[in-house]
Amino acid sequence: MRLTFHGHSCVALSHEGTTLTVDPGTFADTSAALADPGTFADTSAALADPGTLLVTHAHPDHLDVAAVGKALDERPDLVMIGPQAAFDLLGEVPDGERYRVVEPGDVLDLGPFAVLVGGGQHAVIHPDIPRVSNVTYLFSAGGASVYHPGDSLVPPLTDRRLDVLLAPVSAPWMKVSEGIDFVRALGPWTVVPIHDAILSSAGLGLVHRLFGVGRTGGTYDYRPLEVGQHLDVTPRSRP
Repeated sequence: MRLTFHGHSCVALSHEGTTLTVDPGTFADTSAALADPGTFADTSAALADPGTLLVTHAHPDHLDVAAVGKALDERPDLVMIGPQAAFDLLGEVPDGERYRVVEPGDVLDLGPFAVLVGGGQHAVIHPDIPRVSNVTYLFSAGGASVYHPGDSLVPPLTDRRLDVLLAPVSAPWMKVSEGIDFVRALGPWTVVPIHDAILSSAGLGLVHRLFGVGRTGGTYDYRPLEVGQHLDVTPRSRP
């Protein structure tokens, strides 16, 4: 399975000719969708060849309405999966096929990928700010697993050690210590940091030290990725 980082919380997973793109938001590289028709050949962009879109929740940094809406208009075969609020934001009516609403506990078969939907609610930003629905996705393909928690620190619905945990490292709803404890509690083989767009270069360097070389515990590999960079995920977990 190949994982490609497209910025902030957006990643693409590819395996055996199938691609799934998760959380193409405003902080990600969604530039191809806003270019002129016929310019989707720029494979560095999140929506250049997205395969199937999966959205964890309806906040702009996870769902770029302008870019995704344009991509859906121009690609009649493009499928999107996510919570109801994501379709409300786009003004699309779910039909169970092209636009598919998911809830925690759902299991999806998407080509070679098995996807287990978990989660439920967005993490608390502030008691006075209403919480929105947030689903998580546990992807399995070729014996390897990748977990995307969206904007939450909810564990995946599995007892197996994750091959890759996409770990939020900075957000209005979390402290770095909470992110560190989340990683240590799950004990994945590899951690790829996500949700990092609000950090300065100095802040990002500090976070990388705290999760990486200066960590206080854990035996994982810490693998920060640049936008457009790939990571080939191999199965290291055991049943």
